[in-house]
Amino acid sequence: MGVAGTIGGEGALFVGEDKVLICGPVTDKDGTLVNIAGWSILFVVRKKDATADPALLSLSATVTGFFSLDPLLNTQVASVTVDDVDMDQFKAGTYRFSWKRTDAGFETILSYGDFVVEKATAS
Repeated sequence: MGVAGTIGGEGALFVGEDKVLICGPVTDKDGTLVNIAGWSILFVVRKKDATADPALLSLSATVTGFFSLDPLLNTQVASVTVDDVDMDQFKAGTYRFSWKRTDAGFETILSYGDFVVEKATAS
């Protein structure tokens, strides 16, 4: 079910910024929208996929929006707020992220990929 993607890069994510990061809408392997209300979802960033704990970021997501099987009406997503203090620990470079459902018996990677952080003169 995991969808590969990239967060950041091309001027989208910098050291020292406040950001709201979003996962969703969530679909199953067939592309059907999935209702994630009540799910426990964790957003994690590490230097590399196999880097040992602790993660650089490990944040519990909040599920918001309205679920509908109609893609035009569905607004349901999971989100986390990453503040400037969180982002100050990064140097410019490429890290790895994942969004994971963490409910016992239902652990599933929802999305994963590169977390690209840039540095600007005002960072």
